[in-house]
Amino acid sequence: MRFLPLALVLNVFPVLAATELYSWHVFDEIVSLHRKLDLVIHSRVRTREEFHFLQQVRGGPILRFRPAGRWTVIGGYYFQPAHDPGREWNRGQRVFGGIERALTLKPVNLIGRLALERHINAGRPSYFRYRSYLRMLIPRGRVSPFIQNEWLGVRQGFHSVRNSGGLRIQLSKRVTFEGGYLYDIRRTFWGGDRSAIVTAIQFRPGER
Repeated sequence: MRFLPLALVLNVFPVLAATELYSWHVFDEIVSLHRKLDLVIHSRVRTREEFHFLQQVRGGPILRFRPAGRWTVIGGYYFQPAHDPGREWNRGQRVFGGIERALTLKPVNLIGRLALERHINAGRPSYFRYRSYLRMLIPRGRVSPFIQNEWLGVRQGFHSVRNSGGLRIQLSKRVTFEGGYLYDIRRTFWGGDRSAIVTAIQFRPGER
């Protein structure tokens, strides 16, 4: 058993190293409109080819409504221009909606989500994508580890599965930072597997 960690590294690292490395960087400003309603002003940039190629920029509004208890209804829109090496930029768009449920099972916090997306002019014929994820956060004061599993599907069947993990750091009362690593297992038609360094900053402005 003492050689198990070494065996895992020797078997998993070559697989990870063989995939192209991306980076995803998110910034969200969360504005409280009502005690049950938040507006999230979302933006994200994505690079590939080991951070040398800007592949996608996206941004848009997300509404988060909490009708009762720990349930949250979400809906939003992204403008997401993107391109791949050797291709022109497309003016992609995305509309989406879904539902979330939070649950506390000490010592962990769980969040589950189901969502439906419509991708428009995203470099291929417009399509619907279905996604679900489960995130587990282990509260540890200002620094909390998390892991997440996400499944994505399309009308033809399986699209991809994303596994990620990292740290959530409460920098201040209004600013939260997340940093971690993601491995995306995708069908070849959708681009094949990829690795990603992921970061996210959430900012909550004060009351006006």
